Amino acid sequence: MASTLSSGMVPINAKLEFFGIPDQEDIGTADSLRLVADRVKTNILVVSCDLITDGDFLDLMSVHRKNESCLTVMLSQLPNSITTDVVVPGFKAKQRSNLEEKISMGFDFNNMEHIVYWKAQVDMEDEFVAFTKKFLNRFPCARIQSNWTDCHAYLIKDFILKYLKDKREVSSVQGELVPLVVKKQMSVFQPSQPQEESSMASPNGDLKLDKKKDLIHYAGESSSSLSHTVQSLSLTSPNFGTSNDAPRKNLIGCYAYRQTEGFCVRANTIAAFAEASKQMPRLTSHFLPAKQNAGPNVPEGTVIKSKSQVGADSMLGENVTIGEKVSIKKSVVGKNCTIGDGVKITNSVVMDGVSISQSCTISNCIVSQSAKIETGCQLSNCIIGDNQTIATMSIHNNDVLSNLAHMMSVPLE
Repeated sequence: MASTLSSGMVPINAKLEFFGIPDQEDIGTADSLRLVADRVKTNILVVSCDLITDGDFLDLMSVHRKNESCLTVMLSQLPNSITTDVVVPGFKAKQRSNLEEKISMGFDFNNMEHIVYWKAQVDMEDEFVAFTKKFLNRFPCARIQSNWTDCHAYLIKDFILKYLKDKREVSSVQGELVPLVVKKQMSVFQPSQPQEESSMASPNGDLKLDKKKDLIHYAGESSSSLSHTVQSLSLTSPNFGTSNDAPRKNLIGCYAYRQTEGFCVRANTIAAFAEASKQMPRLTSHFLPAKQNAGPNVPEGTVIKSKSQVGADSMLGENVTIGEKVSIKKSVVGKNCTIGDGVKITNSVVMDGVSISQSCTISNCIVSQSAKIETGCQLSNCIIGDNQTIATMSIHNNDVLSNLAHMMSVPLE
């Protein structure tokens, strides 16, 4: 990434600082934010590393500012449409349900950007959704939808980060923090009494307040008296006409930006990773405008011999050698690969350093780095592991050919 930015292919004027997160143990996204909390002085944009999108984050920021949001979530229906009906390489088995990824979301009917309900479907005990009387009084008209995907891109106000720093029991942004923020929108902040009054009311009044300190208290403390004065003078504000020591509403708000067009996918499953890789040749001109061209992307150092065809829907890495009468369609081939004569590669992802001998046919496969496929092999819907050697004239369909000790656990969705 650093080389891409320094080369000028992506125009960006920013000072970049890379901060490593310890990987000795499995930590959640909220745990990672807690580690960098001291470095953050204002609002923070959190983007998952498996998100691939051409969406404009300025639109996300516009929703955040317009609604004075505390936490703004990026949603899209595009990831579901991209991976629908994709044949997943590997064992031919019933696809695992993606219920863990599905979320039921409720939106205020008067402002469809306002998220008023958030619950993972895997946590729903039955098909009925219960709402409290308080919720219905506040949001009498809400629309519940479950066809949106959380893209794991969030714009978060600084007081929420301060809350995370103190509340170490919150580990996940999507699974714990977002539902908490949505729920706490119902909260009302009661400004603290002066020290002498609280001491008269209770000798340990301030200590009790600290013990019960909740997200709404962080929101109230971050709201300046000037801001409240402005709201108290605004006819459209729910705090119109209130004094500085009056209870304050709507200090917490959670809103959504929806990407409805373009490209958006989370490469967190085999199906999504493979399909996103195959889409990259088409999207190169969008992500890297300097690389616009009509034909296939053939970088410097790559050699294509006579009578070979590389489709415009394919992408080749650096220092790739392609023999004669080779056909490559809708595939991605990594750098330092060797493709022998008469090889046919269709709808596949071939990673770095792979060697494919002559007369092989590769269809809808993922071939991991440094694998070696010998002469005359026919592979369909397979996953080939790192440094694996496939013997001459082998025929495999819907197989995972790898050393199990080197494999990762990835949900086949």
